[in-house]
Amino acid sequence: MKPKEHEEQLKQFFNSNSLDDQIRLKKYVREHPSNKMAWYLLGREYDGQGKKGKALYCFAQSGEIYEAFEKKTINVSMESLQTLEQWDQRGRRRHWLNRLRLMAALILIIAGIAYLPGTLREAEHIAAPTLPKDVSIAQVQQTKVYYIAGNKTKEVVGAALQEMLIKERVNSYAILANGKKTEDGKWISWLQPPDILLSVEGKEDAAQQQIQYHDAESCHCQPSDASKPQAIYNSWVAQREQEVVLRSALDAYTRKNGKPPEGIQALNQSHPLNILSGITPFMEELYEQQKDQLTDNKPQGSSPQNPVPNAVTSPPNLGTGTQANEAQPVAAGLLKPLTSPLRIIVDKTNHRLALVSGTMIVRSYPVGLGADRTPEGSFEIAEKVRDPNGKSNGDFGSRGMGLSDPLYAIHGTNKPGSIGKDESLGCVRMLQADIEELFDMTPLGTPVTIGKGLLPSEIKRGEPQFRLPLYSTETNPGKVYKWLD
Repeated sequence: MKPKEHEEQLKQFFNSNSLDDQIRLKKYVREHPSNKMAWYLLGREYDGQGKKGKALYCFAQSGEIYEAFEKKTINVSMESLQTLEQWDQRGRRRHWLNRLRLMAALILIIAGIAYLPGTLREAEHIAAPTLPKDVSIAQVQQTKVYYIAGNKTKEVVGAALQEMLIKERVNSYAILANGKKTEDGKWISWLQPPDILLSVEGKEDAAQQQIQYHDAESCHCQPSDASKPQAIYNSWVAQREQEVVLRSALDAYTRKNGKPPEGIQALNQSHPLNILSGITPFMEELYEQQKDQLTDNKPQGSSPQNPVPNAVTSPPNLGTGTQANEAQPVAAGLLKPLTSPLRIIVDKTNHRLALVSGTMIVRSYPVGLGADRTPEGSFEIAEKVRDPNGKSNGDFGSRGMGLSDPLYAIHGTNKPGSIGKDESLGCVRMLQADIEELFDMTPLGTPVTIGKGLLPSEIKRGEPQFRLPLYSTETNPGKVYKWLD
C-alpha cells in the first residue's frame, strides 16, 4: 500500500462514524489482521450499532489497545473464538508472506552490518556502548523518540500515539517518553531521565506495527518489559547530542555564509573559523547519510504542510530578559527532543547559564557575573579560542568564547570562588570543566541571550562530559585578550 493511502486509512480509523467507514475498516482488518488499533476501532463501530458479539470479537483482537483505552480486560466467548478462526484463516497466508519478507530484510541488514566500514564501527562504539545483543546500531540510528510534556494520562498518551501513527509514520522503531519538567515548569530537562511510556516497532508493512506499553500509570494496563526500549533510548541519547551539535553547526555556517557548506570539514577549520573543535566518526557518518536533511535549515520532520508542533518550533519568549518576558510554561503535546539549533541563555537572577534546544535544557551550569556590569540582551558567539591568556590557568581559564560585543566573553577563570557571585567586570565566568564542555558543544555563531528570571536553578552537567576530538588549531597566540573579566 502506498504511504498516502495508508495515512488516509488511518485517518478514517480515528474519525469513523458511518456504515461506509465500517466497511472500509472491515476490509482493512481482513487484509491486516495484526493491526490492533484497527481491530479496536472496528469493534467500537460494531458496539455503537449494538452488535455486541462482533464488537467483543474485535476488542479481543485489539488486546492491550482495548485494555489501555477502556481500563478493563476483555473476555472472549466461544462464539467469538469460532469467528476468530474464520478470520484468521483468511489472513494467514498474507501474514506469513509478510513475515518471510521481514526475515529476509533482517538477514540482509545483519549481513551489511558485518561489512560496515571502520568509521561506522567506531561510531557504534561511541554512540551505542551498552546495546543488548539483539539490537544493532542501525536500529538505534533509525529510532525516533518523542516526548510528551503534559501529565501522562490515558487521553494525552492516546493523542500522542495517534499523532505518531498518523503524522510521523513509524518505519523502524519509535519510543514515546514523558519528559520531566524543570522545577519552574517552564522547560524540559534533557538530562533528567524520562519515563518510557510505550514503544512502536514498525514493520515492512506499516499496518503490522506492534505497540507495547511500558508504564502502568499511563495505560492502566499490565506494562510490558521496558529493558529493550530503555537500552535503545540510552544509546539514542548519545547519538542525539552529537546530532544536535552537528545540526547547530550547520545552521550557524549557513546563516553566516548564506549557503550550506560543501562538506563537513568546513566546520572544522583553524581559528578564527573553528565552528567546531572536531568531528566524531558518528557525526561524519550521519552527515554522509543525511546530508540533504541536515542542511535544509529546518527542524527535523518539519515541512510547510506538516510543521513540527509549536512546543518545538516556538521556544520560550526570552525578550530582553525582563520578568514579563520570561520563559512560558511548556505546552502539552508531542515533542521532538533536540531538533532546534542550540542556544545559550544566561540568567542574572540565579547565576545560571543553560545550553538549550527549543524548550529543552540540555546543560545548566553555575556562573559568575558582574551584576549591572553584565549587559542584557541578544548576542552571539563571535570567537572561540583555547588558552586565551596563552595558558590554561590564566585569568580567562582554558577556554574563551567572545560575544558579538567585543568587550564581553564567556570564559573560564582562575578564581573559582567567584562562581555564583557578582565579582566580574561584566563577563560570564565558568568553572574549567564546565566551560570546556560548553566550548565543545557550542558552535561558533550560537545565539546568546542574557537576562533575568529566565532559568530554573538546577545544575545539570554531562555524565560523561561531552567532548569532541581536537582536529584544528584553536589557539591565537598573536592576540592579547582584553575582555572585561
